[in-house]
Amino acid sequence: MGLFYNQLATLVCAVFAAVLTLLWPMFVDYAEVLDVVFWLAVPIMWFLTLICFVSQISTDWMHGGHKPSKKINKKLVNTADGKATS
Repeated sequence: MGLFYNQLATLVCAVFAAVLTLLWPMFVDYAEVLDVVFWLAVPIMWFLTLICFVSQISTDWMHGGHKPSKKINKKLVNTADGKATS
């Protein structure tokens, strides 16, 4: 599978979204411009987290959880006269 079952992008987005969400109340009275920035950034980051999660679950489901392939690997060798042998 991979690190965090291939959900590393989801984890990074979720941590960033959580940090933005926790910082928002601290900066409400600081500047009006920051309130607009947080109004835009927080929902977008949570939406991006959801999209990353759903797309990775879909990819894992479509590819069988990234299990090793059971196909037979044939080695292709090119000879000096340009013919391919297997």
